[in-house]
Amino acid sequence: MGLLQKLGMRRPSEWDSLTLVDHLLNSPLEALTLWIYWAVVWIRGNPIRPPRDKKPIRIVCLSDTHDGIVDPVPEGDLLIHAGDLTNSGTATAIQKQIDWLAGLGHRHKVLIGGNHDCQLDKSWRYRDEKAIIDLKDINLLDSETKKTGEPITLRFDDGRKLTLWGSSILPRCGPDTDNAFMYDANSNPWDGLIPQGVDVLVTHTPPAYHLDLAIGCPSLLKEIWRVKPKLHVFGHIHCGRGTQPVYWDDCQRAYERLQQRQPWIIGQLPKQLNKLLPRATMDFVPSYRWIDAAKVLVYGFKSLIWHFLWQGGRGSGSEGLMVNAGCQDQNNERLTQKQPIVVEI
Repeated sequence: MGLLQKLGMRRPSEWDSLTLVDHLLNSPLEALTLWIYWAVVWIRGNPIRPPRDKKPIRIVCLSDTHDGIVDPVPEGDLLIHAGDLTNSGTATAIQKQIDWLAGLGHRHKVLIGGNHDCQLDKSWRYRDEKAIIDLKDINLLDSETKKTGEPITLRFDDGRKLTLWGSSILPRCGPDTDNAFMYDANSNPWDGLIPQGVDVLVTHTPPAYHLDLAIGCPSLLKEIWRVKPKLHVFGHIHCGRGTQPVYWDDCQRAYERLQQRQPWIIGQLPKQLNKLLPRATMDFVPSYRWIDAAKVLVYGFKSLIWHFLWQGGRGSGSEGLMVNAGCQDQNNERLTQKQPIVVEI
């Protein structure tokens, strides 16, 4: 462990939250652009607003309980668990979590598996075929691993309904003996996988560049640009817990492109030079990343003008909300004391 890590100025691993020093040493350009982008979406506010003439649907979001029992769980109409119910993934451990969830008073409950919930993965090579898991009144999305499952439609008061679809698959993050639902990071299993018309998407992995510590899946991000769900609930990255509005606009696209783009130099300098210099120093060399950062600033300002002057502070209807519903206290192997995230839609 380096001196800065010992002093708490740098994070211990890629699974921990970035410190200010991490941001600046990794890429001051990315850090500045990230803060501008966050400011823009914060000013625009929560894009999901319940209809004025109907009762809102109250959605309680959980993920990564890892054998823990969250208490209390807020009341609501729909309870979503986005995977990693357990640590061991045994049928017994999963059943205990399901029994707890089934005992809660929410009208509808849905869940998916996470990489630790191995017995829910029918293709996991070490699965105990004799084990039986009683789902009780809970809807298990993604019952067939890595195959397109049918979305479900749940009905609520005032004739309202929501269409949900979920998948447990995620980029490889450990050995097959201890993890399930994984695919190779260079593959693209999400292409065309999510049905159109889904209101609520539930995955275990986050998409890239949103509440993910830069560990999320780029192919999932590309897929949700296609389907644009109203609400996307996920987990997996404990330190990414929180909510983030998405507007599917030029500002968001420029932000994501900057995060994805390697700091290649514009001009005749050889690309090999990038490997010889620290990444942060490359931010001071003219590159297409500068253009992306400028677009975030310009498009962000334009989006605020459009949002407040032309739309009167209301959205266009295509916006959405991403929720990392992780229930762990960072990576401290205990439940957070924070209340589960609740969304009204």
